[in-house]
Amino acid sequence: MNLVVGAAILRGGKVLAARRTAPAELAGGWEFPGGKVDVGEDPDGALVREVEEELGCVVEVTGWLGPTVPVTDALALRVATARILAGEPEPTEHDRAHDAVRWLGADELDEVSWLDADRPFLPEVAALLTEFGNRLRGIFFDADDAATVVARLRSDGWEAEIVRERYQGEDDDEDHPWAVVSDAPEMVMEMLVDEFDGWLDDGTPIEPGALPPPLDLPAAPKRIKRPQ
Repeated sequence: MNLVVGAAILRGGKVLAARRTAPAELAGGWEFPGGKVDVGEDPDGALVREVEEELGCVVEVTGWLGPTVPVTDALALRVATARILAGEPEPTEHDRAHDAVRWLGADELDEVSWLDADRPFLPEVAALLTEFGNRLRGIFFDADDAATVVARLRSDGWEAEIVRERYQGEDDDEDHPWAVVSDAPEMVMEMLVDEFDGWLDDGTPIEPGALPPPLDLPAAPKRIKRPQ
């Protein structure tokens, strides 16, 4: 039986869905992007190749979901979880199979019409998205600090993603913090937020004025008494 692979690309507690335009019987349906595994090709490599061809971004396979779903008598579908390494996913000029992509949270999965072959993977994806929402979050006000923390966590074997925070009621990108979301234990996250002057989020929404006031600085240089 030939194998088709799809990518459940996860980022910031959401998963990417792509809308089909072809063939005609699948047009308008949403799926996890991917394609056929070529002869002599391993599934991981095929998935990375297909996503780059279709959506113009580079992904890394992080695991495989449970079921193998028959599509036809000669074709079966497997879906892997993946994360983006480079680029932003959009249908490319070479992609004749999709015309739109959408990021969906766990409570938004039923807002699109999924293809029948992809539906059996949705419960496991929903569980992963819900689990992501319960992970620890380190908050940082410097993009480089957040990127360094993510690199450190991943090098130690933990999963980590950067999510841009927004103040309640605001939609611009200025002065908003970066949240590093990870499955690392609390002790590890506490060490990193201390090192990079962040804090560990307890789940309370960040609002303007919620941060502690700055320390009072002296109005004039402190005089130092020198020995006679």
